[in-house]
Amino acid sequence: MLVMIGLFACEKPLPPTSDPAFEITVNNEFNELNGRFALFFSDPENGETISFSWLPGETITTVEAPDSKTTDRFDCTLVKVTTLIAPGTGVRDTFVYLTTYTGLSSGATINLRDQVFQQATDLKFQLVGMNTLDSIVVPDAYAIQRPQASNNYHGEYRCFHTGSIWLRVLVNDEKFWRFVKFDQVNSPTVNANTLDINLLTLIFAPPLKVNFPFVAEWQYQVDGLIDTSKLTFFPLSRQFLPPGSFIPDIALMEIIEPVNNEQFEPNRPYDGFRMQIRGTEEELGGYTYISDGFYSALPANLPVPDFDLAPTILADNRLIAVECSGDFDLLAFSRSRTGSLNLNWEVLVKPKTGIVDYRLPDVPSPLGDLYKPLKNYDLGGVVRARAESYNKQLSFEDILQNHLNASDVLWQAKAGYLGREEAY
Repeated sequence: MLVMIGLFACEKPLPPTSDPAFEITVNNEFNELNGRFALFFSDPENGETISFSWLPGETITTVEAPDSKTTDRFDCTLVKVTTLIAPGTGVRDTFVYLTTYTGLSSGATINLRDQVFQQATDLKFQLVGMNTLDSIVVPDAYAIQRPQASNNYHGEYRCFHTGSIWLRVLVNDEKFWRFVKFDQVNSPTVNANTLDINLLTLIFAPPLKVNFPFVAEWQYQVDGLIDTSKLTFFPLSRQFLPPGSFIPDIALMEIIEPVNNEQFEPNRPYDGFRMQIRGTEEELGGYTYISDGFYSALPANLPVPDFDLAPTILADNRLIAVECSGDFDLLAFSRSRTGSLNLNWEVLVKPKTGIVDYRLPDVPSPLGDLYKPLKNYDLGGVVRARAESYNKQLSFEDILQNHLNASDVLWQAKAGYLGREEAY
């Protein structure tokens, strides 16, 4: 009995175990030359900074909130800093992008990766066999050199695509288009040499028409859907306009497809369409319309948002508030400042019927010391509020997760995205 007591008396107590803390994992696939990233947590109630960390490039980092529990929730702000020097000027412009994800739970993973899946190819050719070239369109491309009589109808276009390129022409005062298509394109340059107009396939079918909700300078991109898993599409949009070009006000778009000679049967390797649309109504009380979705057939009319946003009085340059009406899934606030230092701060919050407000969190000292306008919340006087709705049943947490994962560049299109943005 005495021996047993002695044994127990010699045992040392185990050190207390610490409870698991709130943590976020960041998978940063960019190197330092692509941009510098940081992450900070803040208290959802008072905006107080809980922690701040610079994120190393090309590394997976786990960031913990001190003195926290896994059941806690914090607002998480991701910061990206990039610097550009205008060629030949030596002028350095700094861009600081902040995105705040509200009410994040512990254990989330943020993937920082390139979301661009298109490739660029220069298409070069010479047209022969016609008397006059009345029009030429190369979808999803910029014209480097337009074919005309003065250059013996040599053309060069910078095409953005996922494997297929095509062009169409009107010649000799004809009312129908002719086209040629190039598939399995994977090189930076395609030299088609001589294209004989008389050997191109004819298009007799009338264009497909889609009506817009209002008359505006619309930007749109339409692709034939080939394979979303392989990110392969067939471009059907108009030719890209160079920056600064005149954009006409239009009320509808006309989509011309490559089709066979007589039966109007589509000569196409795709089944369905993807449409990305953006246009701003400049009239008093107007808004910016945004949509992205897949369609089995092009709709005659685009869906019109049945939800709306209205401004409220802002208390100071940190407080953002709008009044929500109708049913939608996510509310985004953003403010921006332009100049040699460009700032953009966007906040993603859960919507509700009535007034929704958000006070920007404290700017951590490492950021405020570097960028004084950010420290002073000098973000311009304009607030942009965007209401987002999805055809697919997604919760606010599901939407945030898709933003954080960045694992599917097409998730919004697959979910049927419709947005309404207001500027106050």
